[in-house]
Amino acid sequence: MICKKCGGSIPENSKFCNLCGYDQSKTPRAQNTKSRGNGQGSVYKTASGKWTAAKVFGYIKDDNGKLVPIKATKGGFTRKKDALDYLPQLTKAPQHINKHITFKSLYDLWLPYHEAKGKSKSTINCYKAAMKHYKDIWFMRFCDIGIDDLQECIDDCPHGKRTRQNMKVLGTLLYAYAIPRGYCPDKVDLAHYLFISGDSGTPREAFTNEEIEIIKSHIGQVPYADYIYCHIYLGFRPHEFLTLDIENYDSKERCFIGGGKTEAGTNRTVTVSPKIQPVIDKIIGNRTSGPVFCGPDGNAIYDKKYREECFYPALKAMGIPSPEYGINGPRKLTPHCCRHTFATLMKNINGTDKDKLALIGHTSTEMLQHYQHVNLEDLRIITDNL
Repeated sequence: MICKKCGGSIPENSKFCNLCGYDQSKTPRAQNTKSRGNGQGSVYKTASGKWTAAKVFGYIKDDNGKLVPIKATKGGFTRKKDALDYLPQLTKAPQHINKHITFKSLYDLWLPYHEAKGKSKSTINCYKAAMKHYKDIWFMRFCDIGIDDLQECIDDCPHGKRTRQNMKVLGTLLYAYAIPRGYCPDKVDLAHYLFISGDSGTPREAFTNEEIEIIKSHIGQVPYADYIYCHIYLGFRPHEFLTLDIENYDSKERCFIGGGKTEAGTNRTVTVSPKIQPVIDKIIGNRTSGPVFCGPDGNAIYDKKYREECFYPALKAMGIPSPEYGINGPRKLTPHCCRHTFATLMKNINGTDKDKLALIGHTSTEMLQHYQHVNLEDLRIITDNL
């Protein structure tokens, strides 16, 4: 006699299998011979008794930092089979969630698509290794990522030139996948403009003290000179700087609450240096809402427009060397150099490492975990002496 479940040989007329214990009076449930791999979707039954087909395309962080799925669904099926048969049609994320796709979610969509092209395992492993060095921007919305966010990840990579080249190639591949699918509204491959230096840890450019004074002297004469001057003494990343809202400014405490990208840099407090306080007051004026550093129409200035229509024209008008966007030169001054200048200025100021890290929004959350709560007055000691 053969066991109905395990297929083992058991004595005739046995009520239970002496091998697996299965009741021989029962009929075993039919095994599912067709399995679906990860990423192919799933089906579930709702309270109404209908079946729904669902496919998860990735995950984003909500306002509380919790990961929530980005998915497409189709419900109302009477039979489970009909829902399963519909899964292949859920091949594209709904248009209304395209703008919420994060860098990591886009990568998770792209990888199986690229693997299906028959790329070698070693090539795929190179891209997986390169992806690890983009960790700081994994949960940034892809459409919000600027060239300096990508460049900073490459500059921070501790490995050799080959790894950083792989990071640039990966970026290009992700943009090639994202643009025709509506994940990148500007339809610009920012990875094309990434700069790969010969050595890891290459020093980043910063404005000299003479250049800072030139910028200061042109406030009121050259458009956006005041923005650049403020950016140097606030130290935010370019995207963080451009998205600062008036509601993020505490006029009583004279500080901004802003920042994103990393856990350490999100909603950090940056006190305002006395050198830029009058400039900040004039820029905000009587406004009570809207972006602090806005365009003439009062609307936000986006990264690419700020570089091409504000930052570089201002430097050119002030006589400060500024190679065109994406072109390498002896000095490559970009909006991100304002942040580097801020960090450089802090080197000569007495203050604890924990306060300096808090102001700059250090990307190493492990390091910040060793420090205690930051006091507002301690931060002010540093910015008051910049």
